[in-house]
This record gives sequence, C-alpha cells and structure tokens, in this order.
Amino acid sequence: MSTLKANPSRRGFLRNIGLTAAAAAVLPAGFAQIASEGVGSGSRKPGQSPNTSLFGAGFPPFSWDRVPVSAHLGAGSGLTSDQYDFLAKHFDFITYTGSSEENTAAAARAVKQRNPQAKILFYWSADDPKTFRKESNASFPKGGYLVSPTKHKRWFDVARQDVRNWWSDVAAKAVRDYACDGIFADGAIAGSPGGRWSQAFGAQRAAVMEKAMFAMFREAHKKMGPDKHLHGSRGGKPPVGEPLLQVTDGAMMDDFDRGANLKPVSKEYLASELEVMGKAAREGKIIIFKGWPGFTWWSDKALMKKPAEEVYAVAAERITFPLACFLVAAEAHSYFCYTWGWRADYGTFYWYPQFDKPLGPPKGAAKRSGWTYTREFKHASVFANLEKKTATIDWK
Repeated sequence: MSTLKANPSRRGFLRNIGLTAAAAAVLPAGFAQIASEGVGSGSRKPGQSPNTSLFGAGFPPFSWDRVPVSAHLGAGSGLTSDQYDFLAKHFDFITYTGSSEENTAAAARAVKQRNPQAKILFYWSADDPKTFRKESNASFPKGGYLVSPTKHKRWFDVARQDVRNWWSDVAAKAVRDYACDGIFADGAIAGSPGGRWSQAFGAQRAAVMEKAMFAMFREAHKKMGPDKHLHGSRGGKPPVGEPLLQVTDGAMMDDFDRGANLKPVSKEYLASELEVMGKAAREGKIIIFKGWPGFTWWSDKALMKKPAEEVYAVAAERITFPLACFLVAAEAHSYFCYTWGWRADYGTFYWYPQFDKPLGPPKGAAKRSGWTYTREFKHASVFANLEKKTATIDWK
C-alpha cells in the first residue's frame, strides 16, 4: 500500500527540456533571450491552503464544506437572468468560452453583480484562432500565422514577438475591459511531445514553439497583474503537460476518461492523471478536474438526440466514479467540473445531490493499493477502483 504524494525529484520540468542544437538553430533573431526556467512554489501538506499562488494573490473562494465546484461553459449570445442566478448561486469559479468579447464581458458582469466574490476566466486560445473572438482577431499581426503543410490549418506563429505581444495584450484587455480575473489558455500543450504542433511541424520546431508559448504566458501575466490568473488545459500521459504546470497558476485536467464509450483509457493513464493532479495541487496550483459521465456530446450521438432530462439522468447515475477520483487527488483550490460538453446546454445548469452533502476537510492523503484508492474526509469515505471503474462515496 502506498500514499499518493508529491515527488520532489520531478520539480523544475522546464530545466530538463533543453533544445537540441538543431532546434536552437531555427530560433528567430532575438528569441534566444526568452527565459526557459520554471518557477516552483514549493509543496504543502494534504488539504492545506497555499499562502499565495504561483504569481500572486486572487485565488477563487474555496471551502471543504461541500464538494468544491467550477463551471466551464459557452456564454453564446448571452444567458438568461435565471441562468445567471444559477451560476452566481452555485459557482465561485467560472470560465466563459464560445462567445464574443462583448458577450463574455456582459456575462462576467452579470454573475459578479449577483456574486461579487466570483472569479471569472476568459477563454483565450493559445495555439490557433477562434472565430468567435472577432474583436481580438481583427488586430492580429499580418502574416502571423503558420500553416501546416498537410491539413493546411492555421496556427499562431508564437515565435514572433509581435504575435506574442498581440496575444498578451488581449489577455490584459480581458481583465481590464471584460470584467474577467484571468484567462483560460486552451491549446497550451500544442508543443508537447506528440502534440498538435509536433504533428504539424516536427518535434524540433514544436519544442521551439512551446518555449515561445511559455514566454508569451509570462508576458501575459505581467500585463494582467499579480492578482490575476493564467490557467491552461492539459491532458495526455506524463510528461505531457508537466512543463505547462510550471508556467501557469493552474490547469484543467480535461482528459480524465473523456468519451469513454468510444475511447476507453487504461488504468495506468487514469492513475497518472491523479498523480499529476495531486502533485500540482500540493505545489500551489489551482486545479480544475473535468469529470465526464462516460460520454460527451460527440461520443454518443444517439443519447444527444434524447430529451435533456434523460441525458441528465444518465449523467446522475454515473457521477460517483469521476467524483470519487477527484476527491482522491483533491487539495485546497481543486475544483470539480461535471458536464458532457462545453456548451451551456451540455449540463452546466443541472445540479447533483452529492454537491449539497457535507464533505469536510480530508483527514490525510489518499491511500493506494494496486489500482484502488481510499481517502477519508470528515463527512465522507471515498473508494475508487481504476481498473474496474467503480467507486463508492459513503456520506456520514
């Protein structure tokens, strides 16, 4: 039996991904000055709140009283008053995606008027353009895209300083003009080994671009200010995504058993996700654990055609396993997000009875025996079996 804990020997990931001479040779003029060292924030005991985040204060509210939850949804052309009421009542930590800058700002203000302590993240793609960001795209530097030679897809040429300036300026505008408290940088692992940039341009160029992206994140954080947050999305078997956690305030673990009905993942992969999450959380990172109900909007087309209440009923039946896995690895400022997609009508506005039950702080770290984990909270006993994908939560 072992205890899920941090491994100090794995700190400083960025210092261990030095470029080859061939990769360094393709750096643009002046780019060699980009800093590549990681920033550590130390470790803390299970359940203990950090004194500060990686770059400063401004954490979203957190409590062990109930399951800590987060929302990630598209604001579209705007939500209804009842929907804003729901978000403000149930969530203190929200990411808005899939809407224009103007509508994102209106949605952020609508929640903060109802819940002043809420923290809002502005979705901001770090690797490729999104059509719904029309205002931001209008000022994109001329010729600043790279085009993959096979699929002819456009990517941000982040090795260019003017592209990094543009991206970080929008990040600053998100907190200055759009009423947000930071950004959610999607596509943040595009430069990881085997990632989308590696597939498009080769591993060496992708490594250069990843370092440029991380420099862009630092620039953005300086412009946003010390009490604002920059989060990334990570997924993939370690070490994929680990360098990202050294240059952001936190991340969404968005690939834990996603689309399991079509793409089942191994018990080894699930265990690695819990290890990465727990370690990052103990090092002071804000973690969003994206739980999936065994399907997504794209993996079960037949279910998506059924009435929304029937879809919700399936999600309610399947919540125990992802929630138990979250509780196994959760630390202070870890949040559970449970939907079957990113649109507002993909589950955000449904509530689950588990979220209203008393939880209380953990009594210690999770204990592991083979592929099973157990963990005790003040008001709950948690068991998860990654091999069988079964779990129980005994609420006290």
